[in-house]
Amino acid sequence: MRRALPLALGFVALAALLIRIVSIAEPLGIDQSLWASAVRGMSRGQLLYRDVWEQRPPGIYLTYLAAFKIFGWTPAAIAWLDFIASAVTTVVLFAVARALSTSTVGALAAAIYAALTMPAWLFGQGGFLERSICETFIVCAVALAAWCATGFRARASLIAAAGVGCFAGAAIVYKPNAGLYLPALLLWMVLYRPADRIPTFRSMLPALAVAAAACAVLPLLTIFWLWRLDLLADARVAVLDFNRFYIGEGFAPGQYALDFSRAIFLRMKTDPLWLAGAVGAVAALWDLARRRRLDPLGGLAVIWGAASAGVMIVNGARLFNSYFTNAFAPLALLVAWLLASVAGRSRVRQGVALATAVAMIVVMLQRGYTSRIAAWALADLDRLRGRESTQTYLDRFGGYANERGFSARANAELADYVRAHTAPDDRIFLFGISGAGVYFGADRLTAHRFLRVNFFVPTTFPNPAFEVGAVVNDLALRRPRYLIFERLHARTEAGRLADTSLQDPRVQRLLEDYQLETAIEDFTLYRLNEGPGRGGR
Repeated sequence: MRRALPLALGFVALAALLIRIVSIAEPLGIDQSLWASAVRGMSRGQLLYRDVWEQRPPGIYLTYLAAFKIFGWTPAAIAWLDFIASAVTTVVLFAVARALSTSTVGALAAAIYAALTMPAWLFGQGGFLERSICETFIVCAVALAAWCATGFRARASLIAAAGVGCFAGAAIVYKPNAGLYLPALLLWMVLYRPADRIPTFRSMLPALAVAAAACAVLPLLTIFWLWRLDLLADARVAVLDFNRFYIGEGFAPGQYALDFSRAIFLRMKTDPLWLAGAVGAVAALWDLARRRRLDPLGGLAVIWGAASAGVMIVNGARLFNSYFTNAFAPLALLVAWLLASVAGRSRVRQGVALATAVAMIVVMLQRGYTSRIAAWALADLDRLRGRESTQTYLDRFGGYANERGFSARANAELADYVRAHTAPDDRIFLFGISGAGVYFGADRLTAHRFLRVNFFVPTTFPNPAFEVGAVVNDLALRRPRYLIFERLHARTEAGRLADTSLQDPRVQRLLEDYQLETAIEDFTLYRLNEGPGRGGR
């Protein structure tokens, strides 16, 4: 049994990872297509933040650029990225739990993470909207940092301490708020330091200094890269100024606390990982109250989980599903720690662990775990084997002509049309959000740095460049071959204003040199009038 159980759990983890591979058939989500468009522009000479603008640090763009260069300029490259990051995180969680407990607990943590974080299980439409987001790589980097922290506990090596800092710094390059993970991991290293070699806090100072210094390496290299390209000022506006505005917009502590607690409670009711994690958190608090301490694995799960909650909160008032993926890895460790209580603990603790396992299985059965994963995996496999047409397959991702606001099929048709009716050097511009992947799909450069309309409509960001008038003036000078207007069908005030941008008098004056050519689902295309001296490139 000692050998069979870890092997069985390892098989579960491996199977859960391998099933994800067929997702290479799926299209890009809204955010992924935006980043892919930015990276495609970068590969053709455009500069990040100056020519292709987005508010995130360079980490996600450099990662996407590497993936496209390795796997080719196809949406499958992003699915491969997601698979690799998930596989690395799974293996590292096994190594962490094994180092702090046993091989069986390590295999349990890996199986829990791999099986219960599958996009097709967690999210709608196969999870394609939440794949290869910044948090995917942040979790992977923090897991590697935690692995180095466990290595420091075993050997008290300054190299291991440097690894903690280096991987924590990598997470910061994706999002600055990921900086909260480093002090959390350093706290764990101090609390669970090897007493035989580092008996006092003072003796920890060299290791802490090395970790802090190593954490600065990748962010400093990124800053140096931006400096070499003369992009520091542009990056400061995007990453610091705009994000401060974005995070603070609509944030009210009382309302946020209520919304955040509701979001957690909803996940506890519908997600076995969150359900068991909540039980594990209560068990950890009970141990702390009774014994004044937790074992190293439980302590790491709690401290890492607390840091992930802080990272989610710092993201601001918008509680997107992607933000909550920060907690998946520490929850997997916490649940493995709880379920391992069936051995060597009191009967009460064993009963709690067994009841939690049963509750997890019940939730999975009620919500159709197997059927949801199988349905999407089979659909993806049919597409890869040519058994389902492109049109039918893409209709699974958003609707078509049903006023839902996103349609993978419409996006593909738009990209195909633009590519067929323009030259490679022609510029285009989209007044939209969901269709920002047209630049990537059509392999055409944007005529303006703002790849999404919500960056300037109806933003109140105090910068004159982030206004409709400024964008229209720039477009009047650059004269893109096509102006494309997307109807978002959004219910928010911002979405309604974006939908009515076509009626803006300034936009109407811009369209005097254009003629209506065609409409593709929710996209309306205006082509630049041909004539002497008229450009479009």
